[in-house]
Amino acid sequence: MESGYIACVLLLLNPTLGFILNSNDGPVMGFAEPLMIAQLEESGWNLVFRGTSGNGHNTLDAWMNGVGTSSTKPMDMSRSYDSHFRDNYAVTHWASLGVKYVKFALYKQSREVVNIVFNGTGSDMTSWFAQQRVLVSSYSDITPTNTYNFFSIQGHIDVQHVVRTFFINQIYHGCDGDVGNVVVLERDGDCNWDHQPRYPQFLYSDLNAAENWNQRMFGRADYLAIFVYTGQ
Repeated sequence: MESGYIACVLLLLNPTLGFILNSNDGPVMGFAEPLMIAQLEESGWNLVFRGTSGNGHNTLDAWMNGVGTSSTKPMDMSRSYDSHFRDNYAVTHWASLGVKYVKFALYKQSREVVNIVFNGTGSDMTSWFAQQRVLVSSYSDITPTNTYNFFSIQGHIDVQHVVRTFFINQIYHGCDGDVGNVVVLERDGDCNWDHQPRYPQFLYSDLNAAENWNQRMFGRADYLAIFVYTGQ
């Protein structure tokens, strides 16, 4: 990880992130509600995807193929059960955009509760979401050097048992011993923590690091957002 990259990313984040500390939710947005998309794009970030939890449409299919998506960019992060948003041109022309950074973030009640910024140089629409590309994160243990059993957009798909995408997980040790940071549960699965009131569900550790999923101390985000920065 190069210090120049980190300094540049922090400069990009500072004008738009304004973190305040909340002991229950970790870092959250300090903006007044509703959080406007224009605020999040002020420093040159461009929202290319927003997944909506609980709307009944598979998030991975929406990101990869545009299934069940709208091309109309949302105005804010106030809660809804709208279709997923996808900028089809940006996603399908990823290689020609000159992507420098990619920001993955989760939002709850119009607050940013998770963010990870990746080095996007030379990436494609799936390879950017990788451990070795991590630059900065709201989690202390999401780093290029930590150990994970899953760190990918495709995650863990075993259609007879679990469908866990956008999955950052550190340990599988039976359902009672699964430890991770972030996951999209696309549908019900074998473990108790897979059982959710509606799908897809965007779960995140409420701690500053990974937690045991089965203890069910996780947060449930309203939205999953992907931003790109090209410097243009």
